[in-house]
Amino acid sequence: MQVQAPRRTPKIQQVVEFVESLDDNHRLKGKEDGETYLIEPNAISRIYIENRQVLTETTQGDYHLGLRLYQVLEILPAYFIKISQSEIVNLKEIECFNITPNGLVEIHLKTRKPPTHHAVTSKQ
Repeated sequence: MQVQAPRRTPKIQQVVEFVESLDDNHRLKGKEDGETYLIEPNAISRIYIENRQVLTETTQGDYHLGLRLYQVLEILPAYFIKISQSEIVNLKEIECFNITPNGLVEIHLKTRKPPTHHAVTSKQ
């Protein structure tokens, strides 16, 4: 971003920092091996609860999030939906759907991993 002004005052610097921070609003902070990473929403396939921890599966790997699932959903853009009490998926990462004989919907995701993962949600 480029700002044109006669000189860069503290007020102008504040405005620049505020505008730049707007892009960070949807980013999540994830931890892996003691390191903290900023995660872009478009890199996320799904967010899920496992062993009482909120995890995210991304194109770069899996990370622990320090938030509750409902808090994560509030931060993410509208193309993320909650499909069960323990999982949120990125609509842009859905490859296909299957309806099982017992009425469940399998959601197959486009992930960098072999396509063995699928989320299951009840038909509504």
